[in-house]
Amino acid sequence: MSDDQHTDGNGVAGLLAQVLAVETTTMTRSCQSCGDTNPMGAHRAYHGAAAVLRCPSCADVAVRITETDDRVVVEWRGTFVISR
Repeated sequence: MSDDQHTDGNGVAGLLAQVLAVETTTMTRSCQSCGDTNPMGAHRAYHGAAAVLRCPSCADVAVRITETDDRVVVEWRGTFVISR
C-alpha cells in the first residue's frame, strides 16, 4: 500500500541489503512499543531527509536510514531477526 506520504518497507530493501548483505524484506522485527512482530516489508517507509520505517501496527519508528556521499547511517529500534 502506498500514498503520497509513504511506501511499504519493500521500498528501502535495496538500501538495507547494501548495509546488511541479506534479504531484508522477510527479516522480522518485534516493536519495542506495541510488541507486535512484522516482516520489514510490511513497515511503512517515509521518505524525506532520511528514510524512516514505521511499525505497521502502532507507527513507532523502527529504522532511520540516511545516505551521504561516502556512508550510510542506520538507526535500529526494536528486535530484529535475520534468518538465512
